[in-house]
Amino acid sequence: MSWKQKIGYFLVGLAFLGLIALYALEFYYFKRTFGIRTMSLVAAGIGAVVGAILGGALSRKAEDAVDRIQVFLFCIVLCAGFSPLLASLSNRLLSPHPVKWEGVQFFEEKAYISERFGVMKGEKVKPRGYNLFFMREGKLVRIDNRLPLPGKPQRGDTFQIPVRKGLWGVEWVGAWP
Repeated sequence: MSWKQKIGYFLVGLAFLGLIALYALEFYYFKRTFGIRTMSLVAAGIGAVVGAILGGALSRKAEDAVDRIQVFLFCIVLCAGFSPLLASLSNRLLSPHPVKWEGVQFFEEKAYISERFGVMKGEKVKPRGYNLFFMREGKLVRIDNRLPLPGKPQRGDTFQIPVRKGLWGVEWVGAWP
């Protein structure tokens, strides 16, 4: 194997690790998107179809049946796996729609603590984030928030959230407060 091939494989591996890191960072926005489940399933389905087309084209170059099947399945799994990331990023970052402030009804706010190795007994730990529950269009919705709501809202209070419609029509909550 030449050094050019080694560098090429290294760069492909680095790009793959970068995609995984980007996926991990995007989970915060998954938790702030209304209808993320539907968008992710549709994106994975479209990704599987695109992967099948790509896999069909690339597998023709393989020498035996086992290699063809491996290339075909690899393309399907890779495209279906990363298409929800692409859908979420494009929905959020390429949105032509402005932010609109929407009144919602406060239900509950819960702080959460997540430590990799647990919490020592008696140790005071700051919350890592807050699960914010509110009523929107007659449904109880939960989003992740990094900061608590200002003031101490009571159940039933109305407050404003910045909602933005994305490129694919899926709405998500912008950064605030």
